Amino acid sequence: MSYLSLGLLAALCCVFAASAWSKLRSRAAQQAFAESLRPVPLVPAGHLTGVAMAATVAESGLVAGLAAAAVAVTGGWPPARPLAMAVLALTGALLAVFTTGVALAVRRGTGARCACFGAAERPLSARHLVRNGLLLAAAGTAALGIAMTRTQPPDLAGTAVALTTGAVCGLLVIRLDDLVDLFTPPPARRPAARPGQDRRA
Repeated sequence: MSYLSLGLLAALCCVFAASAWSKLRSRAAQQAFAESLRPVPLVPAGHLTGVAMAATVAESGLVAGLAAAAVAVTGGWPPARPLAMAVLALTGALLAVFTTGVALAVRRGTGARCACFGAAERPLSARHLVRNGLLLAAAGTAALGIAMTRTQPPDLAGTAVALTTGAVCGLLVIRLDDLVDLFTPPPARRPAARPGQDRRA
């Protein structure tokens, strides 16, 4: 099948693995994620813990499914196509739900903060919509590539390159906030008032 599809499977698997692990690593991390959902319009206030757990379980299931699909595609197994298509459809559905929640939170200015890969640190913004859009595009492109190519064992070298490239791209998506902060100049600070200086505006 398409090396591009294989790489995208690897990228999506890495992203969801990092996201799931950041919530499963400790009780405090899971509670922080649940609390970060409070301002999100789609989540009822009385069901924060349940929704957080459901999201975590869904992400963990997708990690297993995406990994299994990547292995099946690499081996050129007959079940590779239906398995990959099913997993990618579920991936797209979950991403669509996440993206809708982020879009509503950003549009309404709720102050919700991103806890996608750990403790909530940064307010949800357009960059998170872009990130989810890229992930949705990756899932769709991977599904299209798998649907349009034959099921056959890919070349070993091509497979290694595809998986490595996909993992690197997944890492870049995971660290998107840090990369944006790195290349964005910090806001200018107003100079501190001197002693005795009038502080009135």
